[in-house]
Amino acid sequence: LPLLLLVLLFKLCIICVLIIIIHPSIHPSLRVRRRRGRRTTTPHTLRLRENYQQQHQEEEGRLRKETSTMRPLTEEETTTFFEKLAKYIGRNIRFLLDRKDENYCFRLHKDRVYYASEKLVRKAQSVPRENLGCLGTCFGKFTKSKKFRLEITCLEYLARFALYKIWIKPAGVMSYLYGNHVLKAHLGRITENTPKHQGVIFLSMSDVPLGFGVAAYSTKECRKLEGTAIVAFHQADVGQYLRNEDDLAAYSSG
Repeated sequence: LPLLLLVLLFKLCIICVLIIIIHPSIHPSLRVRRRRGRRTTTPHTLRLRENYQQQHQEEEGRLRKETSTMRPLTEEETTTFFEKLAKYIGRNIRFLLDRKDENYCFRLHKDRVYYASEKLVRKAQSVPRENLGCLGTCFGKFTKSKKFRLEITCLEYLARFALYKIWIKPAGVMSYLYGNHVLKAHLGRITENTPKHQGVIFLSMSDVPLGFGVAAYSTKECRKLEGTAIVAFHQADVGQYLRNEDDLAAYSSG
């Protein structure tokens, strides 16, 4: 009889262990663990979440409204923009503003700087900001870090007032228009006394503007380079009108 009781108790223990394994919710420790892992959402948490979402949406709407409104450049934006522009045309910036035919100005719209006549700007002010795509000629855009980047759409004015230029041989034109740097073997001419790391305009041998970039070496240093050396770094070229057609169409001359 005692042996029979021991066997029954042993079987009962085995059954209890199996039940606990099959149904872990019965085990107290597992029950506590599950309760700790479960997220509870209180009414206070819901209100905080709703308030945060509402504030975030209002802030996004305010920033979108400010960046989409056409306005003059601030003093800080003007300084950043003119410093970038001066690397290519120097003090010739004054010729962009002091024109004999008509008064022109720069305006900021959706982080992009546009160059247009004051007459066109006045007409554009009557257009709702959400319907205004672009006006005049886009010179470039401000990045999220507040740096300014020139776009190929302003090449016409850069080429007209450029201080330093590089002429590319016919054999190197296609290579440059595919976004490659300019090699010494493709260098036709270069403006005398061009400093190192100076902004330059690239032209064909027939004086057709092709793009702009930065000189890797000065004029004197270029004469000593090998044919495979890079004499100027590519930044933008007219081939972008085909490669980046959709992007440039959004803020091209209008």
